[in-house]
Amino acid sequence: MAKEFSATQVRAPYTRPMTAKDFEPSDTTSVWWLSGAGFLIQSHGTLLMIDPVISMQDGSDENCELGHRLLVPLPIEAADVPRLDAILYTHRDDDHLGPVTASALIRTGGLYAGPAIVVQELERLGVPSSQARAFRIGESFRIGEIEITLTRADHAYPSQNPYGPEDCCGFFIRTPDGTIWCTGDTRLLAEHMQMSGVDVLLLDVSDDPYHFGVENAVNLANRLEQAAIIPHHYGTYHGPEMLPFNGDPNRLAPHITRSENRYRILAPGERYVLKKTNDVQ
Repeated sequence: MAKEFSATQVRAPYTRPMTAKDFEPSDTTSVWWLSGAGFLIQSHGTLLMIDPVISMQDGSDENCELGHRLLVPLPIEAADVPRLDAILYTHRDDDHLGPVTASALIRTGGLYAGPAIVVQELERLGVPSSQARAFRIGESFRIGEIEITLTRADHAYPSQNPYGPEDCCGFFIRTPDGTIWCTGDTRLLAEHMQMSGVDVLLLDVSDDPYHFGVENAVNLANRLEQAAIIPHHYGTYHGPEMLPFNGDPNRLAPHITRSENRYRILAPGERYVLKKTNDVQ
């Protein structure tokens, strides 16, 4: 599957605004795509965000905090998030660790968690050390009703300071209603293909060489043949020349087994409810 550029980027489905009601206690487990690579997960009242970048550039109604023009509106801004129990970061790239968002969410009281290099950056941004904790690959911790395990990621793209093996991660999340795996930005590793027991796969569909790429994303999705799949890392930021911003979930759909039953292309702010008997047959 050759990499493709287009003068017209694929846009995410139009945003469904989120409100404080989405943060109220619930007896279910739900997932919301926040656009970009960000997610909100609520499980039986426990709330966590993964890689949220949900603030606008000061004085702009078009550009997000990173300076990129948005292709679709944010479903909620960090200043309007009423509460969180945890904010998880897979790595410190700014399209995952938005500095304005990270600072704005301190007031929620949530625990900031991720690899050590991420926690160092969070503390530099003003997150109190008492509110941040570093974890190693393979380590697990609990937040309310949720157990979280860091999984390995390989996102060592060339730079002056390339990421090491402990600097990036994914999150395997166990809830009372099933499991969710956010792989983070990563090339496909042999251990990824050994994963099992995944009920919902948050799948990066970027075709950048330091991400899965389309072919490997399809391979992983088909290896986890019982998982519902929610694509992300596309349709959010203007940048037709930037591969990480130019995924297209529709390129994967024809190659994913039983995609009509388990491939869920969400709009930013759209809720997906995880059930123990999710129909992915």
